[in-house]
Order: sequence, then structure tokens, then C-alpha cells
Amino acid sequence: MCHNPKQQGSMLVITLFVIVVLSFLGLTMINLLSGTSQSVIYEVLGARAKFAAQSGLQRIAASAFPLNSPVAACNTTFTSSTALGQGDGLENCLYQATCTTTAITKQSQQYNYYRFASTGVCQAGDIWVSRTLEMDAFEEQ
Repeated sequence: MCHNPKQQGSMLVITLFVIVVLSFLGLTMINLLSGTSQSVIYEVLGARAKFAAQSGLQRIAASAFPLNSPVAACNTTFTSSTALGQGDGLENCLYQATCTTTAITKQSQQYNYYRFASTGVCQAGDIWVSRTLEMDAFEEQ
């Protein structure tokens, strides 16, 4: 068997090159998957925070516009109870909802202007996400 001295070690160089290239590809895939999982966490927490804010908005709007009762002026703040965090889907979530009522006159007509706002906040580990929703309403007096 005859060996060419000029070719000695060429397989070693090719093997090292393949190992380095595959290592870079592996690290790139790990970073890509890590970034994707982080974005999914933020997206899920964002949706949960939005639902928590909607819960607060619905609760405070129902207090101002109760069924089968007269409309009530409101200048108050509601904060979620611990019960919100005990149900499936909204654990570790809170909301704070506010309502203000302002009397206005438009073309000699009296109105009550209601401004509702609610902020939902959800936490998972050291990640916090919040969403704020607002709603306006008018009531003719």
C-alpha cells in the first residue's frame, strides 16, 4: 500500500471543518428555539392579561349599568379578588378597573359620560405582562 505524503492529514482537516459547521448549526437551532419559546410565553401571557382586563371592564360596567335597575354614576376602582387567580386559565393574573362619570351638556341636552378603564396583569416566573382596555359610554339624562 502506497501513501502519498501530500495527502496526509487532509481527512483530519475536513473532519474538523464538518464538526465546526455542525456545531454552529446546532447553536443556531438552540437559540432559535429558545427565542420562539419566549415569544410563545409572552403571547400566552398577553392573551391572559387581556382576558383579565376584560373581566375587570365587564365587572365595573355592570356596576354602572345594572340589569333591571337605574343607571348609576360611578367614580370608583375595583381590584380583582384572589378568586380570579384560582380559576383555570387566569391563575397569577390580576386586574384593576376604574370608572369615572362626568356630566356634560351638548345642544342643551344633559348627558352622563362614563369612562371605563381596566388593566390586567399576569405573571409567570420573572415575566410580567399587562394589557389595558378602555371603554366609553353616554347616558341621556
